[in-house]
Amino acid sequence: MKTYISLSGFDTSQIVSLIVKYGIEESDRLILIRPEDETDSRGESTVQAIRDLSRQIDSSIAVQTHRVDHRDFEGMIVSLVDLLRNVDGKVVVNLSGGPREIFLAFAIACLCNSQKILKATCFSDIDRNMKEVSLPNIISILDERSKRILRDVNENQPTTITEIAQRLKISESTVSRQMGRLVEIKALDVFQKGKTKEVHITLTGKILL
Repeated sequence: MKTYISLSGFDTSQIVSLIVKYGIEESDRLILIRPEDETDSRGESTVQAIRDLSRQIDSSIAVQTHRVDHRDFEGMIVSLVDLLRNVDGKVVVNLSGGPREIFLAFAIACLCNSQKILKATCFSDIDRNMKEVSLPNIISILDERSKRILRDVNENQPTTITEIAQRLKISESTVSRQMGRLVEIKALDVFQKGKTKEVHITLTGKILL
């Protein structure tokens, strides 16, 4: 089961592009984020258009709205963080469209829950294409040993576990154990290259450093 969560403005094309890109099927869910006190009927028309489209695909697809108070910035963040924490299944988010006041709060909420999000997209106003973006995990706290490994990889990538251990004068098992956590929080990526594994730093790792 997939749950799509998207900002929702007056244009359905961004949400339709999201559905087309990843597909939507029986029992999937769409959650559209809208202002609490909506006075413009175009917003509700967009929601209704998406409901009509989903029914044509499969009547079991649920389309819901999540209302936030655009005048309460902190309240919006808390509400959207709770929304992301409580959704089930694979989560796909769209970070474009909708009121600007809500966009920043939603982006912060997504960064706080990046490990739960399967895919994040952004619709370009310039070339009108839906692009996939990688969300960094910026809320992890690193111990000193993890920082040393991260710093070493940043300065010497691509590198290997053996090379890191030699430079830092610690055992390969220790490096491997610490790297496991760094890979888990998306601070490092490990790629198989022939018989060796190459270690690279990610955007998350660079931000944490």
